[in-house]
Amino acid sequence: MDRVISLHRFPMTIDPSQNPAGEAVAWDKLRYETRQLIEASSYSRRAWEKRIFDTRKSWCEQGYHTGHEARFLALWNLRNAKAAATLLPPLLSRFSEVMVDEAQDCSAADLAILQLLHNAGLPLVLVGDPDQAIYAWRGAEPQALRSFAAGLSPTTHPLTGNWRSSPVICGLAATLRTGQSPPDTSVVRDDATPVLLLPARFAASGGRHLHAPSGASLFDTFGALAKEYAVQAQDCLVTAFKYATLPGINREKPDTSAITSLAWARTTVNTPGVSGEDLARACLIAARVLFGYWYPEQVGGPDRISAAHGLPANQVNRSAFAFLHSLPPPHKKWGPQVWQAMKAWPPLPGAAPQGKKGLPAGVPTVARRQVATGMRTNIVHQLKGDEADGVLLLLPDAGSVQRWATGDPATDEVLRVWYVAVTRARRLAAIALLEEETDALTRLLTERQIPVRVV
Repeated sequence: MDRVISLHRFPMTIDPSQNPAGEAVAWDKLRYETRQLIEASSYSRRAWEKRIFDTRKSWCEQGYHTGHEARFLALWNLRNAKAAATLLPPLLSRFSEVMVDEAQDCSAADLAILQLLHNAGLPLVLVGDPDQAIYAWRGAEPQALRSFAAGLSPTTHPLTGNWRSSPVICGLAATLRTGQSPPDTSVVRDDATPVLLLPARFAASGGRHLHAPSGASLFDTFGALAKEYAVQAQDCLVTAFKYATLPGINREKPDTSAITSLAWARTTVNTPGVSGEDLARACLIAARVLFGYWYPEQVGGPDRISAAHGLPANQVNRSAFAFLHSLPPPHKKWGPQVWQAMKAWPPLPGAAPQGKKGLPAGVPTVARRQVATGMRTNIVHQLKGDEADGVLLLLPDAGSVQRWATGDPATDEVLRVWYVAVTRARRLAAIALLEEETDALTRLLTERQIPVRVV
């Protein structure tokens, strides 16, 4: 192909409605930078798809399978009469029932596998909360789970005791549940701390948001309020639907120059609490820059060059990570310092630099670090199973309160995302929203008898 793209960048889908199950690349779910690479390629999607499946097949033949391949093989074997005749007897003799936790996260393929096991005589127990179904992009739909569960058994046991949150937070969460379900019963708390509403002015990105009435940092304001309720900053969590809304460093853009990408990478590895995904991207950027200098005559990215020279991935990552940490903070005259660091850095085996070939030229656009909040931050999708004494949910989009008041969580995944966010809180729930929408949310919650404090 005319460029190197790692196999894991191509999400795969399974369509269990076909027999045998259909399998395809989810082109509509490619990340932006991968989509840009594909669109700039001279090869068609059909050619890319063939190469993707050929590459995946070669890994499978060596014994490497991801969860996707495991699901596909399970479906194939359970639907194939000859394979099922061999597979099912030991399964049925070994297991007396199958229990599925977090069942709302099951994809269509997962449900199809469970249906085949149930048809073969294995009893199923499903435990889940359809209002926490927030992985529709992965094929998990709450209605599919409800339909599946309805066909299993007439016996349903509603679980209404909440072992995490205060009665106020249980009431707040109930306003975001399907069918106006009553609040859960708080089992372990009797706190009456009200829901905090913070009128805010949101920056376009980067998390430099302000508390509208005071003009202070939104996060400083929340931290002071949490302390007022005896909740320390380290016991707080700030969350939002999108990464761009959260405090942290600017996200790297795929069309930036090599020197700007390297500046982003250097800033990333020196930012506390950065995600593992961003650290991996930072190391890949550093490896590209170093390999461009060390191996100027070789075509392809770090993966291909590493394979040609027998370089283990952990050795490449260690070198790239240490190189980033050795660099001074980016500034407008940063380029010459980067060049000196590259020349002095211990090369990996097979390196053959040629003068200034591979030098990242130009002036970097410096990614600014944000002031640390002292609180944990992450998007809601990364917080399933997590919890904190205090949680701040950021709602920067216009029309959020209208959506809250009139939307149906059964069909609107954004409302289910907000539900997951507020149910992470044990004692204190706060919501920051546009200043002009604060009164509307105050009325909505007050009408539902939820104690509110507007700050």
